[in-house]
Amino acid sequence: MIHIDIQIIQAFSRAFVVKNFRNRFVHEAIKKPARLHQRICHGIEDVFPIAYKNCSFQFLPDEPCLILCGNLRLEKSTWSQVQSVGIGGFLVMSLSQLKFYAETEGRPKSEIWGGFTQSWHC
Repeated sequence: MIHIDIQIIQAFSRAFVVKNFRNRFVHEAIKKPARLHQRICHGIEDVFPIAYKNCSFQFLPDEPCLILCGNLRLEKSTWSQVQSVGIGGFLVMSLSQLKFYAETEGRPKSEIWGGFTQSWHC
């Protein structure tokens, strides 16, 4: 398993996650990624402020990021690799901690959430 720097997760949490869930987010990202994945898929409004709903931000194809998806662990990847997976229910965090993109698992349609640190709104 690839080592994920906890400082990246903590910085991301401070920038994007609702205040009362930040410590839990870091814990689950590191120790219980399957539980965090479940939240992203079915309870994302408990993780991110509602202002991020229906927002998304572009990533460069080779931009480094962390992804949490169906394999139920955080992995270092690139945006182009994320797009090739093509599944619902995932979280992509830019390693620069500047933005994120998330999709819930949904039928008939998943929800898109995204954010950029310079704005709480899209």
